Amino acid sequence: MSNKVLRKAVVTSVIMTAAFVFAGCGKGADVSKLDKSSILVNKDGTVESTVIEDFTESYYDVNELKSMVENEVNAFVVSNGEGAAELKSLESDNGKVKMVIDFANSRDYAVFNSETFSYITVSEAILSGRINVNSLVDKDGNPIDSEKAAALSDEHVVITDSKYVVAVPYKVQYMTKGVSLMDKQLADLSGTEDGSLSCIVLNK
Repeated sequence: MSNKVLRKAVVTSVIMTAAFVFAGCGKGADVSKLDKSSILVNKDGTVESTVIEDFTESYYDVNELKSMVENEVNAFVVSNGEGAAELKSLESDNGKVKMVIDFANSRDYAVFNSETFSYITVSEAILSGRINVNSLVDKDGNPIDSEKAAALSDEHVVITDSKYVVAVPYKVQYMTKGVSLMDKQLADLSGTEDGSLSCIVLNK
């Protein structure tokens, strides 16, 4: 999975608990109703990460898991500055664990999760070689025409290798192939190719 912290914490929690047993012992789109992991980008550039994973075994300990994640977040804040990240909640229900972490910006999200994730202007993305505007498509899969592609410089774009749902603060205008729109501000990246970069261009 792309969010390595939760996966690592869950695995560590399982190993530690199992060992004990065997020893005898504003906002963009609304993501609150989603049943899958998501990344929400707010208008001010802050990012909210929601990770939802299976948590079904009886020996899983949500309090132990929460303590591990808190330690990870606190260590990240020490290294990256106050406000870089904050654990908002971690709870389990109906065999699922749901973790929500807020980040100061897309860079902090990317570093914490060891992912590619940027929220920048199209012109910045072009200069850094991270987007080919001529390869974009609209919501119906139609290729962008050259005139419209040339007019995108000042628009913002999310660039990521995540396969989560990405929620953005403005209407999605264009995207790379493989991205599926759930509504005008929600893009599902689960169908994108492994290792590929997805681009989601917004329209303020």
